[in-house]
Parts: sequence; structure tokens; C-alpha cells
Amino acid sequence: VHTVCVGAAIGQACLLLSAGTKGKRFMMPHAKAMIQQPRVPSSGLMPASDVLIRAKEVITNRDILVELLSKHTGNSLETVANVMRRPYYMDAPKAKEFGVIDRILWRGQDQIIADVVPSEEFDKNAGIRSVERV
Repeated sequence: VHTVCVGAAIGQACLLLSAGTKGKRFMMPHAKAMIQQPRVPSSGLMPASDVLIRAKEVITNRDILVELLSKHTGNSLETVANVMRRPYYMDAPKAKEFGVIDRILWRGQDQIIADVVPSEEFDKNAGIRSVERV
């Protein structure tokens, strides 16, 4: 399974990104990934017993998320749990370092560099002349 982040992979989307086949997890250079703890849905005026049920479910979900991210990124359970305490934003290089992705995609980067022309040739092709005197 190939996974590609082209914009933002936040929360469980980051988990899905990391769960791709090793070597086939990609991210565009300006994309972002973020790991965070699951959130408790708003409780409004529900009974305390229902709030307790939801809180237990969120803790269970958090523990499962930590286990899965640890498995897919190769980080320890403690590392992932510590990072998840607060929202942890990653640009493409940081996501690669953390193990969420394997490669950063940059379409045509080698060709772009090869196609750069010297400034004199660019000026000549653009119809710009340099003059000694004004």
C-alpha cells in the first residue's frame, strides 16, 4: 500500500500515512503531519456515568494509537506517548526522521536543477542587454 501526504495528515490520518508499506510512504515537501491524543467528544449535559464511559473509551483509543504508531514508526512506546502529550507537528524531514514516512517527494527536482541556465544566457534569451554607459 502506497501512502502519500499532499497537504496535512493530522491525528488518525498521520497513523494511516505511517501504516503504508515500508518504503512506499511519501510526503510532499510542504505537507505537514501531526500526532495528537484522541479528543473526548463534547459531553454537554449527559449523565456523569456516560462521561466516564466516554473517558475510558478515549484512554483505550489513545493506548491503541500509541501502540500502532510505535509499530509503524519504529519508535518506542514511551517515545510516542511522550510526543503525543501535546500536538506534535512535523514537516516532511521531521516526519521522515520520526519514521512516519520513508521519502519526501519533489517532482522533477533533478530536472529543475539540470535545466538552470547561466544568468548571461537567461538575459540574452530574455532580450536584456547590459550596457556600460547610460
